[in-house]
Amino acid sequence: MENALIKESENPMPPATQAFHAKQLSLFQDFLCNSPDERLSLSNTIELWDAVPKYYITKRAQEDLRKNGFLPTIERKFVFRKNEMVVTLRPARLTVDGKDKEFYPSAREELVEDVLRKLACGVGNGYLDGDRSGVSFTLHQLRKELSEQGHTFSYYQVVESLKILRRTSVQISSPDGNSFYETSPLTTLMAVTREDLNNNPDSRWYVDFSALVTEGIQRIKYRQYNYGLMMRLKGQLSRYLHKRLSHNFTQASLLSSYTITLSSVARDSGLLDCKKANDNKRKLEESLRELIKEKVLMRYEAEVVRGPRNAIVDAKYDLFPDHDFISETKRSNKRLSMVEEG
Repeated sequence: MENALIKESENPMPPATQAFHAKQLSLFQDFLCNSPDERLSLSNTIELWDAVPKYYITKRAQEDLRKNGFLPTIERKFVFRKNEMVVTLRPARLTVDGKDKEFYPSAREELVEDVLRKLACGVGNGYLDGDRSGVSFTLHQLRKELSEQGHTFSYYQVVESLKILRRTSVQISSPDGNSFYETSPLTTLMAVTREDLNNNPDSRWYVDFSALVTEGIQRIKYRQYNYGLMMRLKGQLSRYLHKRLSHNFTQASLLSSYTITLSSVARDSGLLDCKKANDNKRKLEESLRELIKEKVLMRYEAEVVRGPRNAIVDAKYDLFPDHDFISETKRSNKRLSMVEEG
């Protein structure tokens, strides 16, 4: 008979009661909004952690890379606030049908992490205890939130994603490798078995977030954003761009624009992997049109850089915010000022 608790941590103790009432946590959970309904659509982006490309390898690409069940360790360069960094992903190893099989986290795991962070914004769910932060939840609660946001997954898919998030290693380093930081999307997973869950559907699960998320909460390195809108965006690239704009475009106004390039989005997101630049350009512009449809952007202006034989070398995009996004940004700025002032 299986134990009721599957422990995947060196310190798998449930958080102390007072951890659910920590002052810095209450600041993280308190949003500036106009109504209770609007509050339900808000969550937080996290400095650095959300900028690290870690969910970009599709399930199909993993099938091509996987040999005898195993995947290689992969590296990717990206730029964060003008600093070049390297992210190294070591895949999670799970037992599937009695055999070892490795996985990189992908779009499904990103959605699960986003929902877990949203659940942590609920009083009584999230906790902060020293260098540890996370969320207590039921599996039904997690699956219900995913479904309500337009992403329905089975029990087995959600549990698999939680295990992948726990067992993946994410190392962030300088290009010379002299300084690095290693963590996992979830550093602790205390899970209830299916047998115990059948006996008690309200059994609580506990996960600790990445240490970078904990640091973000403690040091107020986060920003309020429209989680509900992000979750209903169909494309993973659209969701990436929305988070990036929400976190970085802090001076959004009718007189300002935010500039991106095709090459920088490809480098920093990992989500433009077409062999032809024209196909990547088309994919990026599809995402920008989705952001226009959802009133994140009002419009964009493109300037294509071409090389020999008129081939696309790069493209620059000036993004102009919609009124709705401007209003959300102003509230986010005001909320951050209030939190920082204590």
